[in-house]
Amino acid sequence: MTTRKVAVFGLDGITFDLLQPWLDEGRLPNLARLLAEGAGGPLRSTIPPVSASAWPSFMTGTNPGQHSLIDFTYPAPDGYDIRVSNGRTRAVPALYEFAGAAGLRVGVVSLPMTEPPQPVNGFMLCSFLTPSQESDYTYPPALKQELLDACGLYPMRMSEKGRGVDPGVFVRACKQLEIERAQSVLYLLRHKPWDLFVYVLETTDNLQHEIWHLVDPTHPLHDPDMAARVMPDILDYYATVDRLLGEMLALVPADALSVVLSDHGFGPFHKFFHINNWLADNGWLVFKRTAVSRAKRAAFKLGVTPINALKALTALRLSDVRKNVKRGRGGGLLRRAFLSFNDVDWARTKAFSVGNFGQVYLNVKGQRPQGAVDPAEYEALRDAIITAAQALRDPADGSQVVPVVYRREEVFHGISAARLPDLVLHTDRAKYVSFGHADFGSNKVIEPSLGQTGHHHMNGVLGLRGPGVRAGARLEGARLVDPTPTILHYLGLPVPRYMDGRVLTEAFTDEFNAAHPVVYSDIDPGVGLGDDAVFSDAEEEQVLQKLRDLGYVA
Repeated sequence: MTTRKVAVFGLDGITFDLLQPWLDEGRLPNLARLLAEGAGGPLRSTIPPVSASAWPSFMTGTNPGQHSLIDFTYPAPDGYDIRVSNGRTRAVPALYEFAGAAGLRVGVVSLPMTEPPQPVNGFMLCSFLTPSQESDYTYPPALKQELLDACGLYPMRMSEKGRGVDPGVFVRACKQLEIERAQSVLYLLRHKPWDLFVYVLETTDNLQHEIWHLVDPTHPLHDPDMAARVMPDILDYYATVDRLLGEMLALVPADALSVVLSDHGFGPFHKFFHINNWLADNGWLVFKRTAVSRAKRAAFKLGVTPINALKALTALRLSDVRKNVKRGRGGGLLRRAFLSFNDVDWARTKAFSVGNFGQVYLNVKGQRPQGAVDPAEYEALRDAIITAAQALRDPADGSQVVPVVYRREEVFHGISAARLPDLVLHTDRAKYVSFGHADFGSNKVIEPSLGQTGHHHMNGVLGLRGPGVRAGARLEGARLVDPTPTILHYLGLPVPRYMDGRVLTEAFTDEFNAAHPVVYSDIDPGVGLGDDAVFSDAEEEQVLQKLRDLGYVA
């Protein structure tokens, strides 16, 4: 098969649930044209549907049990320290590494979970978890100054302007960031050689967390007056994204494959489910009996919590301070002032949660230093947690909060599975988002959302256009692990058999498939040992602050 070019454009979190009416109305002509001229359909995300895990599943064609990334933070496999995920945590090769090893030139820009930059056969520009503008975020290193000279600053940090105070200002800030980033992307497409190009536009996700109640009239927090005022800015934002996408697609050669995809979908949510509080109420998570921890626990019950501090700061319109009191892993001051994992009695704790998507870890003897779960009771404890989770009802209306609970082995398999959660409590994602953090943001088990009104749903978007693609084909049943095997095949490279994804042959014509049968390789995925310690303590705190700004941790 002749080597072809492939350009991948990720639009983080986009969903047909939001975009389809605008596609039908002609508001997004470039995306609509790609879908009409090529093959497309919904794209099923990973469990859990979080960017920190989903984008690695895309780039490796594997489930988290192979590549090891489960969320932005996770507990150390042999203890209770909370670690920050990064590109080196990934345990199996990425798409661009396969292409580069085959002699193809690659360009990777703003693909989440690639930080810090690594040597590639081409160039790499990282952004999402880059600690700061002063950090090294390009390969080769000289590319950073080249882009500064030619295009100006490539923004590393999502803007907080207007967030939580004036959504119109926030929407316009997201648009401006993408305009500024696009200058560098267009420069790279024009001036650098590539056979595989990957760029992820990130603010679509960031924006949708904040404005879903404005685009969804059925949301309990919908404000018709605010929606009417901000909707022109929202429509202008998406029109700008589409325009920038069109400018980039125009620079892709006609004989190349263009791919547009999202790592997960998006939709409403109404309430938070605080898993660690629920685990504590059921006796599976236990606090220390020291005087300090008792006092913090008593204050916690009275409402001295980070979330109530956030409410007060929001009411006072102190947005610059607000961003420092978000849910999740607290900094030193938060952990001293509020109830935190520092106050957990690990020797008596059987289960705890770290992450934003229902991840529950059991504190098993022989696996963690103060294990409280005898291996002989492991299955009985999992069964008990599953039964209790599925029986949990929202006291406000009796709704089932957790309709599905996955055991580890039901959704994760591979060389990294042993370090992943023992259970995933998969909430009713149209109403509830689980927050199991390394601190206790609220003293409630279930409470109305604050700050965010949209969250990750399972179905994203996939579109392919290029020579050999079946024009107008509707793709059904595609999963996020499928595009990478498909791209490798299109590039004329073998597909490793260990990948969980498959080549989407239904996206191509019969003639193309007959001329290009899929070729597989039997290479080993590796040993499953990712590198965690790549950031200094100061850099890690900068990364955590960025995640706090986005609402993922605090």
